[in-house]
Amino acid sequence: MSDTYELKAEAREQVGKGSARAVRRNGKVPAVIYGDKQPPLAIALTYKDIYYKIHGGGFLTTIATIDVDGKKIQVLPKDYQLDPVRDFPVHVDFLRIGKDTEVNVDVPVHFINEDKS
Repeated sequence: MSDTYELKAEAREQVGKGSARAVRRNGKVPAVIYGDKQPPLAIALTYKDIYYKIHGGGFLTTIATIDVDGKKIQVLPKDYQLDPVRDFPVHVDFLRIGKDTEVNVDVPVHFINEDKS
């Protein structure tokens, strides 16, 4: 298994379009953590941290730990939306991972020297 990474986040009280726009105006990215038979948790991530994780490669296939106001939650990024013009992250969905959670992940395979074989 590859290395995990940690993101810091803060919990959001309100959800919806207006709340998400307010979060974006403050330089953060709205996100949600769901799954593992627990209620969804709306959070706000630092724009710079999540931007480099998404564009760094392997984002959807790496387990992350999110520190939400001192509570650490293990998650797997499930989906993200990017602004169609500026390519900035607009929203991120995370799947909460418990001790007995089974997850199917598509992992891209790239062959080296395929033409020589």
